[in-house]
Order: sequence, then C-alpha cells, then structure tokens
Amino acid sequence: MRGKTYIAAVLASMAVTTKAKTQSLSLKDLQAQGVSSIEGPQSSSPAQVYGQIRMEGMQYFTPIPESPQLTYSQLLSARLSALKETSLVDLAADISGGTFFSRGQSHFVVHEAYLASHGMGSFRGFLGRKKKDWSELDRRWQLGLWQPNFAIDALRPEEQGLSGLFLDYNTEGWELLGFATPMFIPSMGPDIREEGGGLVADSRWYRAPSRDYDFNNRINNIRYELDIPETAKLVGNGGVAFMGRLGNKEKGPWVVTSAGYLPVNELILKRKNFKDVSEDKVDVTVSPDVTYHSIYSMDVGYSFSNLKASISYLQDDPREKLPETEWSIQRLNPIQAYAAAFDFSLSNVWTKTLAFQLEYLKVEGGGIVDVLANGTPDDFTLFDKRLKFTNALSFRVEGQLASFFRRPFVTRFKYLYDYDQRGSLLNTEFLYYPSQKWAVVMGGDVLGVQDESYNASSFLNQYRANDRVYGGMTYVF
Repeated sequence: MRGKTYIAAVLASMAVTTKAKTQSLSLKDLQAQGVSSIEGPQSSSPAQVYGQIRMEGMQYFTPIPESPQLTYSQLLSARLSALKETSLVDLAADISGGTFFSRGQSHFVVHEAYLASHGMGSFRGFLGRKKKDWSELDRRWQLGLWQPNFAIDALRPEEQGLSGLFLDYNTEGWELLGFATPMFIPSMGPDIREEGGGLVADSRWYRAPSRDYDFNNRINNIRYELDIPETAKLVGNGGVAFMGRLGNKEKGPWVVTSAGYLPVNELILKRKNFKDVSEDKVDVTVSPDVTYHSIYSMDVGYSFSNLKASISYLQDDPREKLPETEWSIQRLNPIQAYAAAFDFSLSNVWTKTLAFQLEYLKVEGGGIVDVLANGTPDDFTLFDKRLKFTNALSFRVEGQLASFFRRPFVTRFKYLYDYDQRGSLLNTEFLYYPSQKWAVVMGGDVLGVQDESYNASSFLNQYRANDRVYGGMTYVF
C-alpha cells in the first residue's frame, strides 16, 4: 500500500485494534477451505460456528538496508465466524487475531459484527459492521474506496465492512439498500512509531518519507514527530450511502449502482515544519486527519452457466480541506476508474475443474499534492499516489490439478502487469489437503520492473526487493 496508509494506521490501531502486522486469509479463502462466512445459510440451528487456525513461516530473499532484520517471520493466527439466530434478531461476527511472536507484533481485528432483524421477509435491518457488494471494481481491485482495507501486508489486503445502520430490501430480481452512520473506522496498515528522528515500522511494506529537505538551495535533515489527535475527533465522522441492484447476479443480465458521501478510508496527513536557522535541520510534525468524498459506482454484467462478464465504473470527488496557518495538508485528486472482468470455469480438464479470471483496470487521476493554508501547492509532498495500480491487466487461474493418495492438490496462480509502472506481480500458491480439516500451504510472490530508474515512487518499483516464499499449515473447524 501507499506509505501514507501506514502512518494513518497509528490512529486506526488506537480505534480498532492493538499494534498490528499480519498476513490474514479472506473469507473467500476460508470458504475455499471449507469454512462458511457469516452470510451462510439461514438455518434454524441454535448456532453456527466456523474457524481456522494457521501457522506460517515467510522468507524474503533480499535484505533491505533500513531493516536488515526483516527477512524472516513466523505467524500464528486464528479466525472465528459465528451466527446465532433468535426469534427476533440474528447475531453475527467475524473476528481474527494473530501474533508474530515478538513484542508489539500482535493483532485483533473485527471484520464484521452486527445484529440483523429476523422474520421480516425480504426486508432486513442490520446494525453494526457489515460487508456489502457496493462495487465490483472496488472489490476486485481492492482499492479501498468504498470499504476500508485491513492491509498490513500490501499483497494480502482484505476488505472490511462499513459500520452503521443498513436497511436492505433484497429479492432475487432486485435490491435497495440504504446506509447511515455516525462513525468512521479507517483503513489500517503497519504500526508506525518515532525512532531516531524518523518514522519507522517493523514491516517491509512501509517506506518512510524522505528525510532530506531542500531549504534555500541547501539540503537539510528532517526530524519527524507524530501528533495523534483524540480518537473521538477522527472516528466521529459519519456518512450516508445508497445501493440499488436490478437483475440476478447469478444468472442473466444485472446492473448495480451505488452512491455515497463518506469519509475517505485513507486518512490524509497534515504537517507543520519548523526550521532552526542555526542548524541544517527541519522539525516536521505529522498528524492524521479526515476528509470526505462523494463516491459513485456502476457495474453492468451478464452471468450464465460457468461464465460471468462485467464492466465497471467508479469515481470519487474528495473534498478539499485547508490546514491551519503554518501547516500543510494533502490534497487528494479525484479518481475515475474503469474496469472489465471475465470469469469462466472449465470442467473435465484432466477430470478436474479450473476457474479462470481475466481483468483490466484503468485509472485516471488519483495523485496527491501537499498544499498550504491558502490552497497553493507546497514545495514538498510526503506521498504522491493514492493507488497501487492504475493501468493493469490481471490473469488468475485456480483449481485442483491433481490428487495424491486420493487427497486434493490445489493450485492458485495470478499474474499482473501494470503498464504505467512497467512492472509485474506474480503470485503462486499450492495447497494439499491430507484430510478434510488440514491443509499444507506453500507459495511465493515475485515483484519486478523493467527499468528501476523509471517512476521510482511507484508501488512495484518501491517494493521490488520484497520477493518471498512462505509455507505452513491450516486447520479448519
């Protein structure tokens, strides 16, 4: 993710979780391993509880000079999903936690937790934190514009639910959803702290802002300090959103359109500079803040048999927020994003079924410029991009290629190329299930660019040294 996400995570960790760093599985991954999400069948059973325990080791190939110790990690994590039905309401929760066996490197996250009305036919009310399919584009590309991301590992971001009141009238042929909230929980990244005058994190997915500052044609050293506002000031920001669906997304033509006025899930940063004329140093105070955006999206698709095709559009218009005198603040440029997706599956390939996914994303805008109190651009910008990918083609295949001792061996492969960055990302994963509840996992990620001197601040160029392999075991109950 962008570096600013991780500084903003200081606030998020205070509001939602303890100091965090993890590589968690999504609910989609849980379902692939036999675990239902809290959106599962609405039976009359007293309670439905599902869970997962995972042990994983991860090795990075290349040490990085600023954090040479961050080459190997071990993670023990657990996830629990539960649904309890009563005669009046349903209670649902999806939570996870984990540790890296080092001080301060643990997490506890509430992905979803809500009360739902019961026995009211097609109409249901939900109160709490809940995921909804606001935008195909936002969900597939994990942009985090509609719903916040839990992204302390940039290659494994997971969409989180919005928190508030949902009023949903949902039938097979159409749906109307209204949402309102008095509160805001932002996206999360690695925990950031002050150390030696810099901003650091125990994560290879964080890049500290530059400590060099050109002042009157002289290079000065920057000394950073964090100023975290009261949690209530940042969390106490509400919003509204609406969504409508026409058609059934499982068969035939369908259209989904969504609109909202919500806080931007990535906290913006403001800073105050103080120059000591007797020294070649600049003191910089960095503080997170909240701004709003109007967001609109539309998805049009057609589904039949083993094939699904869709085209999507998403735009946001961030509200400009000017800082106090002597401060500067990030101005977010609007985003216009276009995407197309094609999903299909093939049966009886080597007697197995393979699922394929082809996607394309094009983004216009999305830059960041630091501005002064009068609205003019500052001569220094902390971070200049809002998104990881802006002109990318992605191909993915997943399926059971073989069986060993009559147990399934599953392969997942994904390749992404971003034309704006002239770089690529390759993900591979192999899962073997010696029993229905146990899975052995091995995988790797490879990042690269064609020209390291081109677009140095791009995501793939910044993190090209983060090639890695991982392995472990998962137990599902």
